[in-house]
Amino acid sequence: MLETLRVQNYALIDELEVDFREGFNVLTGETGAGKSIVVGALNLVLGARAERDSVRDGAERAKVDALFRIRKPSRGLAAILKDADIVLEEGELLLSRVVTGDGRSRAYVCGNLVPVAVLARIGEELVDLHGQHEHQSLLKSERQLDLVDGMARVDSETDAIAERVARLRKMEREIAELAADDREKARQVEFFRFELTEINSANLEAGEEEELRQRRSIITNAEKIFTLATQAHTNLYEAEGTAAIDTIDAALMALEELAGIAAQFGPLVDQLRDIRANIEAVAAEVRVYTEEVEYDPDELNALNQRLALIGSLKRKYGDCIESILAYRDKAAAEIAGFEQRDERLAALQRERDALFGETRGLAKALSERRKKAAKALDKQVVANLQELGMKGALFETRFEETELSSRGIDRVEFFLAANAGEKPKPLRQVASGGEISRIMLALKVVSADADRIPTLIFDEIDAGVGGAVALKVAERLRKLSQSHQTLCITHLPQIAAAARNHFNVTKFNSKGRTLTRMVRVEEESRVEEVARLLDGSLSSASLEHARALLNSK
Repeated sequence: MLETLRVQNYALIDELEVDFREGFNVLTGETGAGKSIVVGALNLVLGARAERDSVRDGAERAKVDALFRIRKPSRGLAAILKDADIVLEEGELLLSRVVTGDGRSRAYVCGNLVPVAVLARIGEELVDLHGQHEHQSLLKSERQLDLVDGMARVDSETDAIAERVARLRKMEREIAELAADDREKARQVEFFRFELTEINSANLEAGEEEELRQRRSIITNAEKIFTLATQAHTNLYEAEGTAAIDTIDAALMALEELAGIAAQFGPLVDQLRDIRANIEAVAAEVRVYTEEVEYDPDELNALNQRLALIGSLKRKYGDCIESILAYRDKAAAEIAGFEQRDERLAALQRERDALFGETRGLAKALSERRKKAAKALDKQVVANLQELGMKGALFETRFEETELSSRGIDRVEFFLAANAGEKPKPLRQVASGGEISRIMLALKVVSADADRIPTLIFDEIDAGVGGAVALKVAERLRKLSQSHQTLCITHLPQIAAAARNHFNVTKFNSKGRTLTRMVRVEEESRVEEVARLLDGSLSSASLEHARALLNSK
């Protein structure tokens, strides 16, 4: 519900803050006092177009804040807030709109700057403004379908269809991807085949390149390796009198003799024996190179060719053999996927067709339930319109079958003939603000349990209404306010007296400026306001009549 409205420097309003309550609220005042300005300010904060003349003369900017108390967000509101990353704190939702003198505006939700379009979407979930205003949601076909669905109690059915349609759309995207640009995909796959053949024919092995480089280095330096290996072997094992092994043997004999004298030399003997064994092993391994290493130009040429092939593959497919092999696996997967494409495409199409048939069957069943609920809706709305002074009015819900969507196969349009003998026209084409307000009142009363918009505002609902009809309008507004917060701008005492909360809008002069203010009237002040609405005076007769009206509610 709308809890607080605060307006600063808007049109004739200097500063205004008013707290609304649950139930039925009315706004009254002389013609031109500014009641429509208050509604216009609320319309602005709900996302209406900002005009530069909205800013009060002499002010730099106008600002409107609307604080809503949200017990449980509707699914639509919850989705919008989630998309905008806005979190409700203690059920408070603050909408703000700032308009500067040059017509530029900013929109805020809970202090977060948002596009005006987001503000407008939120506004549509919170308030219906009925009269000559922009937030009449039931003039929109999708909202009319929402109302029919609410009457038909088909939430589970619509959810099931929406879930299946989402799956259908996903399948159709996959089918389109598989079928799209087939010739180009075939050319790409043929190129993958060529690349795969080129890589596979190389018979690459992980780590191979480093081994090849090492072998090439050995062959290229064969003569130097032979010379150095021979020198090392000689110094370790063969040099007469100076070989390392001979020197170790002499030292070992001395240590063994020392160990016979003192036991502490025993570990040194063991260590030196290990050293001797290591020298023998090194000498033996070095000797292999003196016997096996030779310069082989044929092997060197083969090694260079192999490394050149690997280098060529690296330039095309990766910076190492592992990367080349990974690319090969990817190319193989692409080829396999293409080869399995026809089979996958056929399976997807069969699955899609089956799901489409199932979903369309559910949509047809949903359509029948909607049409049944719409007939009952039409009948009840017509009955209410008759009592609201629109004798001979005809209201009907028309269905048009559409392509299957997340909403099913129905497009709904409300049609109205306001007078007997007229041809029904779409509700959105009805021009009279008073007629629209009464039609909306009838719709809202009939669909009160199904309507999820918490706050309703009726402007001009009393146009062309009086007497018994005014009492019927008041009765329905009061009934509607039991399930929705209801605000009504009225000149009729019958409607004003039926309200739970009464606000009076007046104009006054301050320092040579005309300003608008709005105050709650209670007790005797309210009696006087209702009396003024009766005959424009505060006579004893009008005051007595006003008290009678107020006591009868």
